[in-house]
Amino acid sequence: MGQAIVSPRIVIVGLGNVGEATLPLLRRLWPQSNVLAIDKTLDARRRRVLAAFGVEGAQQRITRDNHARVLAPLLAPGAMLLNLAVDVCSADLIQLAQAHGAHYLDTCIDPWSYHEAGSPLPTGNYALREDMLALAARSVGRPTAVVAHGANPGFVSVLVKHALHRMGQRFLHGREAPPRDQPGWARLAHDLGVRVIQIAERDTQVSACARADGEFINTWSVDGFIIECLQPAELGWGTHEIALPAQGRVHEHGCGAAIAIERPGHTVKIKSWSPNALDFDAWLITHNEAISIADYLTWRDDEKVTYRPTAYYAYHPCDQAVAAMPLLDRDGATRVRQRRVIKDDITSGIDELGVFLISDRFPALWLGSNLSIGKARRQAPYNSATSLQVASSVVAALEWITLNPRAGIVESEQLDHEFIFERAVACWSPMVCEYVAWRPRAGSSSLAFAEFLAAPLT
Repeated sequence: MGQAIVSPRIVIVGLGNVGEATLPLLRRLWPQSNVLAIDKTLDARRRRVLAAFGVEGAQQRITRDNHARVLAPLLAPGAMLLNLAVDVCSADLIQLAQAHGAHYLDTCIDPWSYHEAGSPLPTGNYALREDMLALAARSVGRPTAVVAHGANPGFVSVLVKHALHRMGQRFLHGREAPPRDQPGWARLAHDLGVRVIQIAERDTQVSACARADGEFINTWSVDGFIIECLQPAELGWGTHEIALPAQGRVHEHGCGAAIAIERPGHTVKIKSWSPNALDFDAWLITHNEAISIADYLTWRDDEKVTYRPTAYYAYHPCDQAVAAMPLLDRDGATRVRQRRVIKDDITSGIDELGVFLISDRFPALWLGSNLSIGKARRQAPYNSATSLQVASSVVAALEWITLNPRAGIVESEQLDHEFIFERAVACWSPMVCEYVAWRPRAGSSSLAFAEFLAAPLT
């Protein structure tokens, strides 16, 4: 690592829920930084937030046609381009930033449009990640760009390493020290018998304002969540699995670490567990981390894949968002008439978010946060439990970038997990670590995968 930049120039594209939440944390880390936030809408509330932190604002929609013209004059060597918008292409902004010597971070790999002509479902995360991996191969040694790094995807990949390390310390003699490379982490996961990794989230935050007829509400970007609901359900696919789920298909190109189910995620139910909620129903919502974690923990022997866990995001959003999900059709949101992110009007609840490692040899381990709305607000203004988890991880990764300025394009699994954890964990606390005997067995209306069959590693 090098020496951190004292006060980098920061350009934020998108001042939505996470953009607002990030500002107080940025100001704590870099109080003297020149920060500019660009959004398609800067209403009176957002302008008050900008003023509270001495941040300049510019009202402008960033598009395929204007992104270079608008952003290039703002970028210089050492600057940070922070993409927190929906439908603003990650790949194009990365190439623009790197061409000007600037760094980059986003919380999701986005295209300019998720919808392709003739495709019944929006573009999935597997295809978006494969395109990004191809770009990453050409960016080695260039200014650092961290992709898909918020809470999830992002910090949950850090938690997976911490969970594996804890299980190794407890159950495997001689595994007290954490691995230092990808093969070491894959070997540890195999030796622990990890068959399934769930990114398990149960949001219980409640708004004081009732949901109106035709209104879709959520505790984070409504547009972003609707896109995820409509994308095909995707998951990392373990070597122990013996049969594809109904409508499942393998990918004919790329890393091969995941499969897709030819149904939108909001129609695929699964079972999950967390320390507060215990057993709960969830939806299999596609996320980058389900693919990147499965890929990272793949063990290869002479190029042959001999071990990989199944990995997927099991999400139960806040109950008011669940009540709005029936507004979605299999391929669209035509019945959604209003959209609202709840934050200031949240009266109670927690966002219980963690990783759930399920082994065929040892008890399952859940490691994560049960951050409440009250504690989130005490830690940073303009935050909910959901946004603080994301914003803290974003700022931790920005600090890592300043110490690693020429890493090219990297995913969360490639970051220093101990550094990111130490920088962000206070905003995730209280952290819970709990072992439990649990298996993801099918219910009357939910999806489960193969029984836990050992896949020997040769």
